[in-house]
Amino acid sequence: MTKIGKLQEHFHELMEKTGDKSGYSISVSNFAKVVSYDSTHHTADVQPQVDDEGGRDEVGIIIGCPVLMNCYAFDGGASMKAGATVFVVFNDRDLDNFSGGKYTKASDRTHSVNDAVVVGVYK
Repeated sequence: MTKIGKLQEHFHELMEKTGDKSGYSISVSNFAKVVSYDSTHHTADVQPQVDDEGGRDEVGIIIGCPVLMNCYAFDGGASMKAGATVFVVFNDRDLDNFSGGKYTKASDRTHSVNDAVVVGVYK
C-alpha cells in the first residue's frame, strides 16, 4: 500500500471513531417517566426510559425540568402527573439562569441531559 493509501486509511479510521463518540455526546430528545411533578412551578423530575443499564445511554433522574403549558393546560392537569410517560427535549444551551424570558447562559454546555424540557405527555 502506498503512503497516501495508508494515510487515507488511518484518516478514515479516525473519522469513524470520532463520529461514533460524538453521536453520544449530543443529547436531542427521549421518552421519560415522571418521577414527581410540581404543579405550582410546572417542573418535573423525570427518568429517561432507555433500557441500557451500564451502557452509553444510561441516565439517572433529571431534576427540575420545565414543563410546557400544553402538557397540563388542556385537561386540567390530569395527564401530567407522577407515572406519566412524557417526551423531553434537551435545550441547545444551558438553562441554569432561565426563568421564562431572555436569559444569560451560565456555561458553554450544549445539548445536555441537564437541560431537559418536558414538551409533551404520551400517556
